[in-house]
Amino acid sequence: PIVPIGEKLLLNDYDYFLNLGGIANISFNSKNPDSAYIAFDVCPANRVLNLLANQVGKEYDEGGQMAAIGKVNLPLLEKLNSLDYYAQSYPKSLANDFGTDTVYPLIIKAGLSPEDAIRTYSEHIIYQVGRSINPAGHEHTKGRLLITGGGAFNDFLVGGLQRVLKESGIEVVVPDKNLVNYKEALIMALIGVLRWRQEYTVIATVTGASRDSIGGALWIGQEA
Repeated sequence: PIVPIGEKLLLNDYDYFLNLGGIANISFNSKNPDSAYIAFDVCPANRVLNLLANQVGKEYDEGGQMAAIGKVNLPLLEKLNSLDYYAQSYPKSLANDFGTDTVYPLIIKAGLSPEDAIRTYSEHIIYQVGRSINPAGHEHTKGRLLITGGGAFNDFLVGGLQRVLKESGIEVVVPDKNLVNYKEALIMALIGVLRWRQEYTVIATVTGASRDSIGGALWIGQEA
């Protein structure tokens, strides 16, 4: 994940950050300065959901309407949750081909209707996000979680996350549309400023490195 430095500096009113993009990734904004800042990819998200919606000529499952009328296929759900990646400890990250070349073919092989496939995969996302927060043994589970990315507009998915995370005392917050759409762009601009000022842009505990670092290159340009 690239944006944790911006979340930590700009949005520290929240304890957790969930980006529901092509891949779902999560960050923990610890209030304790002695605690590690944690961020990692949870699972493929919209990349797979959109491929499933494409089967019926839709660009995506608007609002989670298809998922809402589908049924969960438990054997498929168990296979998805048993994939090796989910047993790995953080820091960790996913490439897009995990969703397209591993997860999607597994779903297609199950032979489900598009609605049942989308419902089952939505439940997989909900389960993996909840699992990433709740049983991991972190020092705090209560707090506020900010959801951004295209999946923030998926009412079914957000509702499922609210249901699961409420049990741990976590409030799920979907911000205004501008923050959902432009959070990453805003943080990229911040990272550019930090790089210009020669301040850290990469948090060591996110990447597994031995120390924080300054990433990227700065091009000032040439005189006319």
